[in-house]
Amino acid sequence: MLSVSNSYASISIICVFNKLAVRKECLDQSIEALSSECDGVEYIPVDNVDASYLTAGAALNHGVSLAKNDLMVFVHQDVYLHSLLAVKKAAAQMQSEGFGVIGAIGRGADGRCIGRIRDRFFLLGEKVNRLTEVDSLDEVLFMAPKRQLLSEPIVESSDLAWHAYAVEYGLRMRRKGLRVGVADIPLTHNSLAANVERLDVAYQAVARSYPEFLPVRTTCGDITGRTAAAGRHAWMAAHLWRYRWLRASRTLQRNRAIADGMVGVLVDLRRHIDGIIERAPGRELYIVNCSAGSPFTAYNTKPVELSRGAGTVVFSAAPISEIPAVVANNPPNTWMLITGLLGQDISFLQSKIALTSSILGFHPSAGLWLLIGPSVADLPENWRSKKATPLGPRALVGASILR
Repeated sequence: MLSVSNSYASISIICVFNKLAVRKECLDQSIEALSSECDGVEYIPVDNVDASYLTAGAALNHGVSLAKNDLMVFVHQDVYLHSLLAVKKAAAQMQSEGFGVIGAIGRGADGRCIGRIRDRFFLLGEKVNRLTEVDSLDEVLFMAPKRQLLSEPIVESSDLAWHAYAVEYGLRMRRKGLRVGVADIPLTHNSLAANVERLDVAYQAVARSYPEFLPVRTTCGDITGRTAAAGRHAWMAAHLWRYRWLRASRTLQRNRAIADGMVGVLVDLRRHIDGIIERAPGRELYIVNCSAGSPFTAYNTKPVELSRGAGTVVFSAAPISEIPAVVANNPPNTWMLITGLLGQDISFLQSKIALTSSILGFHPSAGLWLLIGPSVADLPENWRSKKATPLGPRALVGASILR
Protein backbone atom coordinates (compact mmCIF):
# COMPACT_ATOMS: atom_id res chain seq x y z
CA MET A 1 0.00 0.00 0.00
CA LEU A 2 1.14 3.53 -0.76
CA SER A 3 1.65 5.80 2.22
CA VAL A 4 -0.16 9.13 2.20
CA SER A 5 2.30 12.03 1.96
CA ASN A 6 1.68 15.58 3.14
CA SER A 7 0.44 16.45 -0.36
CA TYR A 8 -2.54 14.10 -0.02
CA ALA A 9 -5.51 14.36 2.32
CA SER A 10 -7.46 11.56 3.97
CA ILE A 11 -10.95 11.43 2.47
CA SER A 12 -14.33 9.81 2.99
CA ILE A 13 -16.08 8.88 -0.27
CA ILE A 14 -19.87 9.01 0.13
CA CYS A 15 -22.17 7.57 -2.52
CA VAL A 16 -25.96 7.42 -2.32
CA PHE A 17 -27.14 4.59 -4.58
CA ASN A 18 -30.47 3.19 -5.73
CA LYS A 19 -29.06 0.55 -8.10
CA LEU A 20 -26.59 -1.79 -6.45
CA ALA A 21 -25.50 -3.40 -9.73
CA VAL A 22 -24.57 0.00 -11.20
CA ARG A 23 -22.58 0.98 -8.11
CA LYS A 24 -20.67 -2.32 -8.13
CA GLU A 25 -19.98 -2.09 -11.87
CA CYS A 26 -18.68 1.48 -11.78
CA LEU A 27 -17.62 3.07 -8.49
CA ASP A 28 -16.86 -0.16 -6.58
CA GLN A 29 -14.89 -1.62 -9.49
CA SER A 30 -12.76 1.51 -9.80
CA ILE A 31 -11.98 1.66 -6.09
CA GLU A 32 -11.00 -2.02 -6.13
CA ALA A 33 -8.77 -1.42 -9.17
CA LEU A 34 -7.08 1.42 -7.27
CA SER A 35 -6.51 -0.60 -4.10
CA SER A 36 -2.83 0.47 -3.98
CA GLU A 37 -4.02 4.09 -3.59
CA CYS A 38 -6.56 3.42 -0.84
CA ASP A 39 -4.53 4.52 2.20
CA GLY A 40 -6.44 7.33 3.85
CA VAL A 41 -9.65 6.50 1.96
CA GLU A 42 -12.93 5.61 3.68
CA TYR A 43 -15.81 4.40 1.51
CA ILE A 44 -19.40 4.97 2.71
CA PRO A 45 -22.18 3.72 0.38
CA VAL A 46 -25.61 4.98 1.48
CA ASP A 47 -28.38 2.57 0.49
CA ASN A 48 -31.43 4.21 -1.07
CA VAL A 49 -32.73 1.21 -3.03
CA ASP A 50 -36.00 1.38 -1.11
CA ALA A 51 -36.20 5.20 -1.52
CA SER A 52 -36.05 5.76 2.23
CA TYR A 53 -34.24 9.06 1.61
CA LEU A 54 -36.47 11.53 -0.22
CA THR A 55 -33.59 13.80 -1.25
CA ALA A 56 -29.93 13.41 -2.15
CA GLY A 57 -29.11 15.92 0.58
CA ALA A 58 -30.70 13.78 3.29
CA ALA A 59 -28.78 10.69 2.17
CA LEU A 60 -25.45 12.50 1.76
CA ASN A 61 -25.78 14.28 5.09
CA HIS A 62 -26.36 10.91 6.74
CA GLY A 63 -23.13 9.70 5.14
CA VAL A 64 -21.31 12.71 6.56
CA SER A 65 -22.54 11.81 10.06
CA LEU A 66 -20.90 8.37 9.68
CA ALA A 67 -17.58 9.58 8.26
CA LYS A 68 -14.32 9.56 10.21
CA ASN A 69 -12.12 11.69 7.94
CA ASP A 70 -12.01 15.47 7.58
CA LEU A 71 -12.76 15.74 3.84
CA MET A 72 -16.04 14.48 2.33
CA VAL A 73 -16.15 13.45 -1.36
CA PHE A 74 -19.65 12.97 -2.83
CA VAL A 75 -19.70 10.72 -5.92
CA HIS A 76 -22.48 9.35 -8.13
CA GLN A 77 -23.00 5.58 -8.27
CA ASP A 78 -22.30 5.44 -12.03
CA VAL A 79 -18.82 7.01 -11.81
CA TYR A 80 -15.57 5.18 -12.53
CA LEU A 81 -12.62 6.93 -10.84
CA HIS A 82 -9.30 6.79 -12.66
CA SER A 83 -7.19 7.93 -9.72
CA LEU A 84 -7.71 8.13 -5.96
CA LEU A 85 -4.42 10.00 -5.70
CA ALA A 86 -5.93 12.76 -7.85
CA VAL A 87 -8.92 12.98 -5.50
CA LYS A 88 -6.73 13.09 -2.38
CA LYS A 89 -4.43 15.66 -3.96
CA ALA A 90 -7.39 17.88 -4.84
CA ALA A 91 -8.72 17.59 -1.28
CA ALA A 92 -5.37 18.69 0.13
CA GLN A 93 -5.24 21.65 -2.27
CA MET A 94 -8.75 22.70 -1.23
CA GLN A 95 -7.62 22.83 2.39
CA SER A 96 -4.43 24.75 1.70
CA GLU A 97 -5.92 27.27 -0.75
CA GLY A 98 -9.09 28.18 1.14
CA PHE A 99 -11.81 26.86 -1.17
CA GLY A 100 -15.20 26.12 0.36
CA VAL A 101 -16.13 23.42 -2.15
CA ILE A 102 -14.49 21.93 -5.25
CA GLY A 103 -15.43 19.33 -7.85
CA ALA A 104 -14.40 17.49 -11.00
CA ILE A 105 -16.27 19.70 -13.48
CA GLY A 106 -18.18 22.96 -13.49
CA ARG A 107 -18.80 26.05 -15.58
CA GLY A 108 -17.00 29.35 -15.40
CA ALA A 109 -18.58 32.78 -15.53
CA ASP A 110 -17.66 32.94 -19.24
CA GLY A 111 -19.70 29.81 -19.96
CA ARG A 112 -16.79 27.41 -20.50
CA CYS A 113 -16.91 23.90 -19.04
CA ILE A 114 -13.94 23.72 -16.67
CA GLY A 115 -12.40 20.38 -15.67
CA ARG A 116 -12.23 17.36 -17.97
CA ILE A 117 -14.23 14.19 -17.49
CA ARG A 118 -15.51 11.44 -19.78
CA ASP A 119 -19.29 11.76 -19.93
CA ARG A 120 -20.88 8.60 -21.35
CA PHE A 121 -18.75 8.36 -24.48
CA PHE A 122 -16.95 11.68 -25.05
CA LEU A 123 -14.52 13.96 -23.22
CA LEU A 124 -16.22 17.00 -21.75
CA GLY A 125 -14.65 20.20 -20.46
CA GLU A 126 -11.22 21.81 -20.38
CA LYS A 127 -8.40 20.21 -18.44
CA VAL A 128 -7.01 22.24 -15.51
CA ASN A 129 -3.56 22.09 -13.94
CA ARG A 130 -4.51 23.82 -10.69
CA LEU A 131 -7.63 24.70 -8.72
CA THR A 132 -9.69 27.00 -10.93
CA GLU A 133 -12.64 29.11 -9.78
CA VAL A 134 -16.03 28.46 -11.40
CA ASP A 135 -19.61 29.70 -11.21
CA SER A 136 -20.98 26.30 -10.22
CA LEU A 137 -20.17 22.60 -9.87
CA ASP A 138 -21.78 19.49 -11.28
CA GLU A 139 -23.05 16.92 -8.76
CA VAL A 140 -21.16 14.02 -10.40
CA LEU A 141 -18.27 14.56 -7.91
CA PHE A 142 -17.72 17.37 -5.43
CA MET A 143 -16.14 17.70 -1.99
CA ALA A 144 -16.10 19.86 1.12
CA PRO A 145 -14.69 19.71 4.68
CA LYS A 146 -16.68 17.71 7.24
CA ARG A 147 -16.63 20.50 9.82
CA GLN A 148 -18.15 22.86 7.29
CA LEU A 149 -20.77 20.31 6.21
CA LEU A 150 -21.89 19.74 9.80
CA SER A 151 -22.64 23.45 10.20
CA GLU A 152 -23.76 23.95 6.59
CA PRO A 153 -25.21 20.60 5.39
CA ILE A 154 -26.30 19.77 1.84
CA VAL A 155 -29.74 21.23 1.15
CA GLU A 156 -32.62 18.82 1.80
CA SER A 157 -35.36 20.86 0.13
CA SER A 158 -37.79 18.87 -2.01
CA ASP A 159 -37.32 21.44 -4.78
CA LEU A 160 -33.65 20.44 -5.06
CA ALA A 161 -34.18 16.78 -4.20
CA TRP A 162 -32.00 15.24 -6.94
CA HIS A 163 -30.79 18.23 -8.96
CA ALA A 164 -28.63 21.33 -8.45
CA TYR A 165 -27.77 20.63 -4.80
CA ALA A 166 -24.06 21.14 -5.57
CA VAL A 167 -24.96 24.33 -7.47
CA GLU A 168 -26.88 25.58 -4.43
CA TYR A 169 -24.08 24.60 -2.04
CA GLY A 170 -21.50 26.46 -4.08
CA LEU A 171 -23.62 29.61 -4.16
CA ARG A 172 -24.15 29.36 -0.41
CA MET A 173 -20.39 29.17 0.12
CA ARG A 174 -19.83 32.09 -2.26
CA ARG A 175 -22.33 34.11 -0.24
CA LYS A 176 -20.14 33.41 2.79
CA GLY A 177 -17.07 34.69 0.94
CA LEU A 178 -15.57 31.25 0.11
CA ARG A 179 -14.39 30.17 -3.31
CA VAL A 180 -15.82 27.43 -5.54
CA GLY A 181 -13.42 25.57 -7.81
CA VAL A 182 -12.54 22.66 -10.05
CA ALA A 183 -9.54 20.32 -9.83
CA ASP A 184 -8.09 17.76 -12.22
CA ILE A 185 -10.01 14.63 -11.20
CA PRO A 186 -10.30 12.27 -14.20
CA LEU A 187 -13.40 10.07 -14.13
CA THR A 188 -15.80 8.30 -16.45
CA HIS A 189 -19.49 9.06 -15.93
CA ASN A 190 -21.21 5.96 -17.29
CA SER A 191 -24.68 7.48 -17.12
CA LEU A 192 -27.43 5.35 -18.62
CA ALA A 193 -29.99 8.16 -18.84
CA ALA A 194 -30.25 11.93 -18.79
CA ASN A 195 -32.64 12.53 -15.89
CA VAL A 196 -34.04 16.06 -16.16
CA GLU A 197 -37.29 15.51 -14.25
CA ARG A 198 -37.90 18.54 -12.02
CA LEU A 199 -34.64 20.15 -13.10
CA ASP A 200 -36.61 23.29 -13.95
CA VAL A 201 -38.07 23.31 -10.43
CA ALA A 202 -34.57 23.10 -8.94
CA TYR A 203 -33.30 25.94 -11.10
CA GLN A 204 -36.29 28.12 -10.22
CA ALA A 205 -35.55 27.53 -6.51
CA VAL A 206 -31.89 28.51 -7.01
CA ALA A 207 -32.87 31.63 -8.94
CA ARG A 208 -35.21 32.72 -6.13
CA SER A 209 -32.67 32.05 -3.39
CA TYR A 210 -29.56 33.62 -4.95
CA PRO A 211 -30.66 36.57 -7.13
CA GLU A 212 -27.39 38.43 -6.50
CA PHE A 213 -25.38 35.78 -8.38
CA LEU A 214 -27.54 35.60 -11.50
CA PRO A 215 -26.86 34.58 -14.18
CA VAL A 216 -25.33 31.34 -12.88
CA ARG A 217 -23.67 29.10 -15.47
CA THR A 218 -24.20 25.39 -14.84
CA THR A 219 -23.31 22.23 -16.77
CA CYS A 220 -27.01 21.79 -17.61
CA GLY A 221 -27.69 25.37 -18.71
CA ASP A 222 -27.86 28.91 -17.41
CA ILE A 223 -29.93 30.05 -14.44
CA THR A 224 -31.09 33.60 -15.10
CA GLY A 225 -33.62 36.08 -13.84
CA ARG A 226 -36.10 34.61 -16.31
CA THR A 227 -35.62 31.01 -15.16
CA ALA A 228 -38.78 31.07 -13.05
CA ALA A 229 -40.86 32.01 -16.09
CA ALA A 230 -41.94 28.51 -17.13
CA GLY A 231 -42.96 27.78 -20.69
CA ARG A 232 -41.75 30.99 -22.30
CA HIS A 233 -40.79 30.93 -25.98
CA ALA A 234 -42.77 27.68 -26.40
CA TRP A 235 -43.38 28.36 -30.07
CA MET A 236 -39.74 29.15 -30.72
CA ALA A 237 -38.61 26.00 -28.89
CA ALA A 238 -40.71 23.89 -31.23
CA HIS A 239 -38.88 25.29 -34.23
CA LEU A 240 -35.35 25.88 -32.94
CA TRP A 241 -34.31 22.42 -34.15
CA ARG A 242 -34.51 23.70 -37.71
CA TYR A 243 -31.98 26.44 -37.02
CA ARG A 244 -29.68 24.04 -35.18
CA TRP A 245 -30.09 21.47 -37.97
CA LEU A 246 -29.06 24.02 -40.59
CA ARG A 247 -25.94 25.07 -38.69
CA ALA A 248 -24.98 21.46 -37.91
CA SER A 249 -25.55 20.47 -41.56
CA ARG A 250 -23.06 23.07 -42.73
CA THR A 251 -20.45 21.84 -40.25
CA LEU A 252 -20.95 18.21 -41.19
CA GLN A 253 -20.96 18.87 -44.94
CA ARG A 254 -17.65 20.72 -44.72
CA ASN A 255 -16.09 17.72 -43.03
CA ARG A 256 -17.80 15.24 -45.35
CA ALA A 257 -16.10 17.04 -48.24
CA ILE A 258 -12.78 16.35 -46.53
CA ALA A 259 -13.88 12.74 -46.03
CA ASP A 260 -14.67 12.20 -49.73
CA GLY A 261 -18.46 12.21 -49.23
CA MET A 262 -18.57 9.64 -46.44
CA VAL A 263 -22.10 8.89 -45.18
CA GLY A 264 -23.00 11.51 -42.59
CA VAL A 265 -25.64 11.85 -39.89
CA LEU A 266 -26.66 14.55 -37.41
CA VAL A 267 -27.20 12.60 -34.22
CA ASP A 268 -26.83 13.42 -30.53
CA LEU A 269 -25.02 10.24 -29.51
CA ARG A 270 -25.69 10.96 -25.84
CA ARG A 271 -29.24 9.75 -26.56
CA HIS A 272 -28.37 7.03 -29.07
CA ILE A 273 -25.19 5.37 -27.84
CA ASP A 274 -27.06 2.39 -26.39
CA GLY A 275 -28.79 1.78 -29.72
CA ILE A 276 -25.36 1.46 -31.33
CA ILE A 277 -24.15 -0.93 -28.64
CA GLU A 278 -27.21 -3.14 -29.17
CA ARG A 279 -26.37 -3.42 -32.90
CA ALA A 280 -22.62 -3.89 -32.50
CA PRO A 281 -21.20 -7.42 -32.96
CA GLY A 282 -21.41 -9.19 -29.62
CA ARG A 283 -22.99 -6.00 -28.24
CA GLU A 284 -19.48 -4.72 -27.64
CA LEU A 285 -18.36 -1.22 -28.64
CA TYR A 286 -14.81 0.14 -28.49
CA ILE A 287 -14.65 3.89 -27.82
CA VAL A 288 -11.51 5.97 -28.29
CA ASN A 289 -11.53 9.60 -27.18
CA CYS A 290 -9.19 11.74 -29.24
CA SER A 291 -7.43 13.79 -26.56
CA ALA A 292 -5.71 16.89 -27.89
CA GLY A 293 -3.06 18.51 -25.71
CA SER A 294 -2.63 16.93 -22.27
CA PRO A 295 -3.76 13.30 -21.94
CA PHE A 296 -7.14 12.63 -20.37
CA THR A 297 -5.42 10.99 -17.41
CA ALA A 298 -1.77 10.43 -16.58
CA TYR A 299 -2.61 8.13 -13.67
CA ASN A 300 -4.06 5.04 -15.31
CA THR A 301 -4.00 4.78 -19.11
CA LYS A 302 -5.26 1.20 -19.45
CA PRO A 303 -8.57 0.67 -21.30
CA VAL A 304 -11.60 0.50 -19.02
CA GLU A 305 -14.34 -2.04 -19.68
CA LEU A 306 -17.82 -1.23 -18.35
CA SER A 307 -21.27 -2.69 -18.86
CA ARG A 308 -24.06 -0.63 -20.41
CA GLY A 309 -27.44 -2.32 -20.36
CA ALA A 310 -27.03 -5.69 -22.07
CA GLY A 311 -23.78 -4.63 -23.76
CA THR A 312 -20.18 -3.72 -23.02
CA VAL A 313 -18.08 -0.65 -23.72
CA VAL A 314 -14.27 -0.54 -23.73
CA PHE A 315 -13.01 3.02 -23.17
CA SER A 316 -9.59 4.44 -23.99
CA ALA A 317 -8.11 7.83 -24.88
CA ALA A 318 -5.24 8.70 -27.22
CA PRO A 319 -3.85 11.59 -29.28
CA ILE A 320 -4.73 11.50 -32.98
CA SER A 321 -1.22 10.33 -33.88
CA GLU A 322 -1.77 7.09 -31.94
CA ILE A 323 -5.32 6.30 -33.04
CA PRO A 324 -4.38 4.40 -36.25
CA ALA A 325 -2.40 1.96 -34.09
CA VAL A 326 -5.35 1.65 -31.68
CA VAL A 327 -7.66 0.86 -34.63
CA ALA A 328 -5.19 -1.69 -36.02
CA ASN A 329 -5.01 -3.47 -32.66
CA ASN A 330 -8.77 -3.61 -32.32
CA PRO A 331 -10.21 -7.15 -32.40
CA PRO A 332 -11.49 -8.10 -35.89
CA ASN A 333 -15.16 -7.62 -36.80
CA THR A 334 -15.78 -5.13 -34.02
CA TRP A 335 -17.12 -1.59 -34.10
CA MET A 336 -15.12 1.40 -32.91
CA LEU A 337 -16.32 4.91 -32.13
CA ILE A 338 -13.76 7.73 -32.28
CA THR A 339 -14.83 11.02 -30.69
CA GLY A 340 -13.44 14.52 -30.33
CA LEU A 341 -12.27 14.80 -33.94
CA LEU A 342 -11.42 17.82 -36.08
CA GLY A 343 -11.63 18.03 -39.87
CA GLN A 344 -7.90 17.54 -40.32
CA ASP A 345 -8.09 14.45 -38.10
CA ILE A 346 -10.41 12.80 -40.64
CA SER A 347 -7.88 13.44 -43.41
CA PHE A 348 -5.12 12.00 -41.26
CA LEU A 349 -7.10 8.86 -40.45
CA GLN A 350 -8.01 8.34 -44.12
CA SER A 351 -4.33 8.44 -45.02
CA LYS A 352 -3.52 5.76 -42.44
CA ILE A 353 -6.46 3.33 -42.32
CA ALA A 354 -9.31 2.11 -44.54
CA LEU A 355 -12.60 3.84 -43.69
CA THR A 356 -14.82 2.14 -46.25
CA SER A 357 -17.41 1.03 -43.64
CA SER A 358 -17.66 4.18 -41.57
CA ILE A 359 -20.26 6.74 -40.55
CA LEU A 360 -19.32 10.37 -39.93
CA GLY A 361 -21.50 12.20 -37.43
CA PHE A 362 -21.82 15.57 -35.79
CA HIS A 363 -23.81 17.23 -33.03
CA PRO A 364 -23.01 20.52 -31.28
CA SER A 365 -23.09 18.82 -27.88
CA ALA A 366 -20.37 16.28 -28.69
CA GLY A 367 -18.65 17.53 -31.84
CA LEU A 368 -17.42 15.40 -34.71
CA TRP A 369 -17.25 11.62 -34.37
CA LEU A 370 -16.49 8.61 -36.55
CA LEU A 371 -18.08 5.17 -36.24
CA ILE A 372 -15.95 2.47 -37.89
CA GLY A 373 -17.44 -0.90 -38.78
CA PRO A 374 -21.16 -0.60 -39.56
CA SER A 375 -22.72 -0.14 -42.96
CA VAL A 376 -25.62 2.23 -43.60
CA ALA A 377 -28.02 -0.71 -43.29
CA ASP A 378 -26.80 -1.28 -39.71
CA LEU A 379 -27.85 2.19 -38.53
CA PRO A 380 -30.75 2.60 -36.08
CA GLU A 381 -34.12 3.39 -37.59
CA ASN A 382 -34.33 6.84 -35.98
CA TRP A 383 -31.11 7.86 -37.75
CA ARG A 384 -33.14 7.94 -40.96
CA SER A 385 -35.28 10.90 -39.91
CA LYS A 386 -35.20 14.36 -41.46
CA LYS A 387 -33.56 15.78 -38.33
CA ALA A 388 -30.72 13.26 -38.62
CA THR A 389 -30.17 13.81 -42.34
CA PRO A 390 -27.89 16.76 -43.17
CA LEU A 391 -28.75 19.38 -45.73
CA GLY A 392 -27.54 18.55 -49.23
CA PRO A 393 -28.17 16.32 -52.24
CA ARG A 394 -29.78 13.01 -51.28
CA ALA A 395 -27.06 11.11 -53.15
CA LEU A 396 -24.38 12.47 -50.86
CA VAL A 397 -25.96 10.95 -47.76
CA GLY A 398 -26.68 7.65 -49.41
CA ALA A 399 -30.14 6.88 -50.76
CA SER A 400 -30.58 3.88 -48.47
CA ILE A 401 -30.46 6.06 -45.38
CA LEU A 402 -33.39 8.20 -46.51
CA ARG A 403 -37.09 7.50 -46.75
